[in-house]
Amino acid sequence: MNEWAGRKWEPVTEERLLRAIDVLVEIAKEHGPTFNPVLETVRQELHDFRRRQSDSVQAGLHSEELMRKAG
Repeated sequence: MNEWAGRKWEPVTEERLLRAIDVLVEIAKEHGPTFNPVLETVRQELHDFRRRQSDSVQAGLHSEELMRKAG
């Protein structure tokens, strides 16, 4: 746990979530289904992240469209 104390906080990215899923899959393979709830939580976070990213892109496109119509 001491290793984590010195780590710098970084924003969540799709790449980091995918890496976490890969690690959890390997742990689950080694230790059985005990870690499945954690794996499902991270998978849900990835799904939510992708949805938020998609929503942001859509909102940006909508704003640009409104600006063109107004301009």
